[in-house]
Amino acid sequence: MTHSSFLQDELKISPQEENNKVLLKLEGALSATTVPYFRQTVQPYLDRSVGEIVLDFSGVTKIVSRGVGAAIDIAVQVKKVGGKLRVVNIGKFSRSLYIQGVHLVAEVPELEGFEP
Repeated sequence: MTHSSFLQDELKISPQEENNKVLLKLEGALSATTVPYFRQTVQPYLDRSVGEIVLDFSGVTKIVSRGVGAAIDIAVQVKKVGGKLRVVNIGKFSRSLYIQGVHLVAEVPELEGFEP
């Protein structure tokens, strides 16, 4: 699935499901214009109470605070139904995600022991 429009950021989300886990590979920008699409794509997995949602940021080219806020909100929602959110391959966004506290509500292996 892809979201884009003229003069706006583009985001593609490729889901891979296995048992009670879904991997969502993000490619493009997680920005103000793509956050609604991001939420819309994740919502069915929240509704089904999937045990683990993994967000793969390896293809993310840009992330803004609204995008981080959406990820945090999703982590909180997953925890409410007994699941967990894991964020992987954050690369150059480590400092930004750390400052905004994503690691406080989601598993972010790359931020274990991180010093900004």
